[in-house]
Amino acid sequence: MSFRSILDLFREDSWSNDLVDMIMEMLDLGANMFDYTIGVLVQGEPDKDPQHMLYNRDQRINKLERKIRRRVVSHLSVKGSRAEVPSALIFMNVVKDAERIGDYVKNLHEVIDMMPADPDRKLYQDHLAVPASIITEIFTLTRQAFLESDEELAGKVIKKAKNQGREFEDKIRTITTSDLGTQNAVCLVLAFRFFKRVVAHMSNIASTVVMPVDMIDFYDEPEN
Repeated sequence: MSFRSILDLFREDSWSNDLVDMIMEMLDLGANMFDYTIGVLVQGEPDKDPQHMLYNRDQRINKLERKIRRRVVSHLSVKGSRAEVPSALIFMNVVKDAERIGDYVKNLHEVIDMMPADPDRKLYQDHLAVPASIITEIFTLTRQAFLESDEELAGKVIKKAKNQGREFEDKIRTITTSDLGTQNAVCLVLAFRFFKRVVAHMSNIASTVVMPVDMIDFYDEPEN
């Protein structure tokens, strides 16, 4: 059962609408955290308030995840029907991925402390600025695809995320065989690794729109 059919079932049900709103907030927070981190890591902006801009937002994401999980369990326990089980499973999957995005953005922020004291900004901009802008676009597309249950747009997210993941792996291999100094090479490799994890989790979220429940997160794997 796809997410579109589940939305049809709950079109007049505030329960599912409320959960979608909370998931949208989780994705918005993750995107804001990412933009802040990229500003510091790539553009050299001052890391002026990581507690507020990053960690407080991540704590809010964690609270929303717990709230959604409690709402799902409570709803199914009190008045849920068998027809609502697939939507409950989808919400549980989506909040897991949305929460992991926040964690990987925090990991990306930690790379800043590993950079040279006076980093070569052009080096980091040349390697990371364009991929970061593509990830920002994928955030927007993922949010829209899930909110509108748009299967075509969700497929676009999945395709872009898979392509970017492969490109990130190629860049990692190139860097590991380059003559870059160890410190810069390690920082760039870590950045691309965390980029890949962020887009992978957005791909997972998009897969809830187009895939049956048992195939969520396995969009490109053949069924045995």
